[in-house]
Amino acid sequence: MRCSIPRGRFDVTLNPFTRSVGMRLAIVGTAHLQARDLAHGLKLGNRSVDILARVQSTRAKDYVREFNAALTPWRRESAVREFIHRTRKELGVAA
Repeated sequence: MRCSIPRGRFDVTLNPFTRSVGMRLAIVGTAHLQARDLAHGLKLGNRSVDILARVQSTRAKDYVREFNAALTPWRRESAVREFIHRTRKELGVAA
């Protein structure tokens, strides 16, 4: 099996590295947020949730929590509120 990250609709085949890919996307997304790049950060964050919603990992959820914390400057933005809601709903991650 292989894991692919297409630019369009997100589809990933589960394999032993699926969790790692999801965590890396959260980490890189956090770095973009720290560089004040909200659009790219959210894009990577959403890809991360697409993957991590299909695996069980406390460690992966911790990276998403860190990502959510990095969203603090934009908490009032609707896209950020939607993302926070999504992580709560799909991953059980509180903001």
